[in-house]
Amino acid sequence: MEFAAMVPFMMLALALVWQVLLIGVTSMYASHGAAEAARQASVTPDDMARIDEEARKRVRAPWDGEDVLTTEVVEKDGARFARVSLDMPVFLPGVTAPWPITGEAKVVTEVAPRGTSDPEGVEAP
Repeated sequence: MEFAAMVPFMMLALALVWQVLLIGVTSMYASHGAAEAARQASVTPDDMARIDEEARKRVRAPWDGEDVLTTEVVEKDGARFARVSLDMPVFLPGVTAPWPITGEAKVVTEVAPRGTSDPEGVEAP
């Protein structure tokens, strides 16, 4: 009788632990994708398709889907950052929540983007 009464509570606890695990994995993939996007953005700052492709290589399915992962390069406080946002799964991968988890990594400029002056510390050829 006591075991039967505790089963729903154990299932709820298991579901909460599973959701926390999904949040952690999603956050890890967002961070890895942002780091890879920042690395690629430092080499090819004008090729957003290549930056997105490299970020997706670091993220496993189903988190790498076209409707789940977004990649962008943003500027804030005078620096460029690669931002990867992943839709957070709810209980099962593939069922997403309305709020994303975002990872950011600073782009260390090696090549100046078209239309800008040479970045500091980068010698002109």
